[in-house]
Amino acid sequence: MFNVWDLLAGKSVFNWELHKYRIHTVDFNPWNPHLMATSSQDRTACLWDLRTMGAKKPKTLATVDHAKAVYSAYFSPSGLSLATTSRDNNVGVLSGANFEDTSMIYHSNNTFRKISSFRGVWGWDDSNIFVGNVAKGIGVSQTKEIDVISTKLKRTVKKLQSPIVKDVISRLHCHPLNVGMLAGSTSGGHVYVWTTK
Repeated sequence: MFNVWDLLAGKSVFNWELHKYRIHTVDFNPWNPHLMATSSQDRTACLWDLRTMGAKKPKTLATVDHAKAVYSAYFSPSGLSLATTSRDNNVGVLSGANFEDTSMIYHSNNTFRKISSFRGVWGWDDSNIFVGNVAKGIGVSQTKEIDVISTKLKRTVKKLQSPIVKDVISRLHCHPLNVGMLAGSTSGGHVYVWTTK
């Protein structure tokens, strides 16, 4: 269920059943406040126009299907693309005038039971998506990385690593004003900050 909460009235004024199962993320287009994206346990990410949500069962503007749960759906800084992250080991990218063009980029998104799910986030423009990774190392050790996925090349083009990172980074956020500053958090309660040199 998706609820719209009126702060002055202190109650929910609208609610819609947008997905069959749990909604993981809600994101609004930075340049079109009427356009909203949701991701869900029901294996879909959907685009909605808030101006047409008066019906009891609103219709989506676009839907992207994954084989497993979709943990995030975020608009790019320009608002012209949408990135989805799913447990099916794909990062989806929707683009085009009506978000009709969909491409799937392979990325291992599976985490351990006690680690929060990976959620890919956009960088400071529409060219890169940042997402955590658990890369197998030598023996039982593992490297905790952040992958940089190029939307143009549709593959991982760089890996951010550091010997001080002890846990898997599952949540990321790019500083909106300081280009090159990236923060990542872990299920173990650590926060790491990356900056460009």
